[in-house]
Amino acid sequence: MKTRSMRTKPDTRRPAGVLPLSHAMVLLLLNVSIGLETPVLSLMLLARGATFATLPLVMSITLVVTAVCEVPSGVAADMLGRRRLFCWAMALQVVAHLVLLLPPGIAVVAVSSALRGLALAARTGTLEAIELDRVVAYHGDARERCAALDVLNGRLALLESGGVGIGALAGGLLASLDASYALLICVVVGATACVLVGAAILFPRDARHVGAKRSSLAAALADMRATLAAPGDVRLVLVNSASAGIVMLAVETYWQLAFQQLAGVGCEWMLGPLNCAGTLAAALGSSAAMRWGASLSQALGRQGRRMLYGLVHVAAAICLLLFAFAANVWLFSAVYLLYYVCIAARSVIEQTVLHNAVPSEERAGMASVQSLALRGGGALASATGGWVVAAFGVAGVWPLYAAASLALELVAFASDARAARTG
Repeated sequence: MKTRSMRTKPDTRRPAGVLPLSHAMVLLLLNVSIGLETPVLSLMLLARGATFATLPLVMSITLVVTAVCEVPSGVAADMLGRRRLFCWAMALQVVAHLVLLLPPGIAVVAVSSALRGLALAARTGTLEAIELDRVVAYHGDARERCAALDVLNGRLALLESGGVGIGALAGGLLASLDASYALLICVVVGATACVLVGAAILFPRDARHVGAKRSSLAAALADMRATLAAPGDVRLVLVNSASAGIVMLAVETYWQLAFQQLAGVGCEWMLGPLNCAGTLAAALGSSAAMRWGASLSQALGRQGRRMLYGLVHVAAAICLLLFAFAANVWLFSAVYLLYYVCIAARSVIEQTVLHNAVPSEERAGMASVQSLALRGGGALASATGGWVVAAFGVAGVWPLYAAASLALELVAFASDARAARTG
């Protein structure tokens, strides 16, 4: 008879800290399929029937559908199965791109945009929740669990940045070969179909106990409301996600304009290399959080994980402020790269804090709520951006949005500390 010790060390410790290679390949291909259209999405929609006047409308269709369906789809993933809903999302993504191959027209683009938004909402947090459940279930000790989550979240972030980067390079090349973008669309369809098949074959079957435990959408939402109502890490993460959304939207929207003002006309060729360097900086930040998150948290004391989360969040907001003092392109580029290091490290630590606190049966739903909070912060920044730029210019964006982000973080930590004292 084989003893327990003879089998546990080689068989059970490996999946605790290492993302299975087959799963990693599926996630990498998923991010490649996303990256294929990222650099040319607007141009592709224009080529398939949108106009300069209707492009903002069709882009907003995707955003609105994603926002409306984000939380219900996350709850559906927890109730019906993460793998099952992910496969449906990939099927919707395939259909969304096949629609674009129809004769060009605004209706074609609008329908495709709606389906793309639905697919985006449906896939949020699904496969990731499977991997997170595996790690959380394996580690009973909180310190070991957080360290393992750092490793997993770091590797997920690296797969995302690497896959999107590879896809963006390939997408730009494919777009240059075919002005109608039909070739690129076919490649996206093929890659997405491969992701669907890979997920269906390689990821574990959905556990049935989750659906049995939560019999209705109303009951699931009631459970989530109870989790959100309680002070603690989940609520802290959601407020800070909204705060991070402000920072990220500000950088993504205005960094090119600010860089052009510093570099002058004809600097466009520099944007691509700097953007690529930003991707590498994000990978560095994810790797740093993955390697040293646990040791730094331990060094900071009993609440070290929360303190580290707050510090990297402050660092990202300070980078936003530093853009205002970048007097030349070299300083601006240095701040830009430092920002990506901070924001990527922050994301890894945030995911560890969130998923260490979330019950397994709410994992995908809470990931959707967190994604919605991030988008909500970005929407707030977007809605006020025109007024800020009109009143203070692009230079005014950096200090104002940095202050708004830091104020939200202060509210989050102060409210949590007050609740801890009264509780």
